[in-house]
Amino acid sequence: MTVYRKVDFDRIANAINVPSDGVGKFDKQFEAAATWYQLDKNAPKRLAPSILARRLESIVGHARGLLKALGVDDASEAADGPGDVDVLEALTVAEDSDEEIVIIATLRIGRLAELLSAAGAAADLERWAKAAAKDAVRVRRQISLPGHQGDLDINEWIAAMLGHYRQITGNNPKTSVGSSSSKNEGKAGGPLIRFLVAAGSPLKIAMSHYAWRERVRLILRHNA
Repeated sequence: MTVYRKVDFDRIANAINVPSDGVGKFDKQFEAAATWYQLDKNAPKRLAPSILARRLESIVGHARGLLKALGVDDASEAADGPGDVDVLEALTVAEDSDEEIVIIATLRIGRLAELLSAAGAAADLERWAKAAAKDAVRVRRQISLPGHQGDLDINEWIAAMLGHYRQITGNNPKTSVGSSSSKNEGKAGGPLIRFLVAAGSPLKIAMSHYAWRERVRLILRHNA
């Protein structure tokens, strides 16, 4: 569904004092950014790779602790069953148990530890891959920004808008505050903020001018 109408492009153009068609000709880029924003906003929130890795490492530690309690110091030796003979005998004589069942159960624990170790490595690879790919997909997918862990969908949309602002105006995106001689002294403003406010309106992205300025500054620093 189309997000931006002509009246929206007129409003955006007016915010930065450029002809309306100077903005309207970038309609496909605006719609693409809007589509990605909506997809990201509605997507299920996934655990950060670092958090997932810590959880997996915890499970690995518990699994290895259980193996150690069974007298198995190395997961690769779990196929031989508990290394502690007394433990093996005690488990074997338990109700509905025998030595073969105990050995198989111990082997499964060993395999669990190995599989979870691999899963933890995969989580690390995912995190490293995201970091390495930031230049290739800078506009599409920003890496988590310090200080704004939430609302990454908005950060990504702003990053795309900064590129469009540069294309439309020929100016590098930057923020400003009112001078001491103006009625907006000390307040965030300027054409870039007005551009973002107007472009974000059809998507119902609404923030204070100060919040817009802080996010822009954060993204510009992150991508410097």
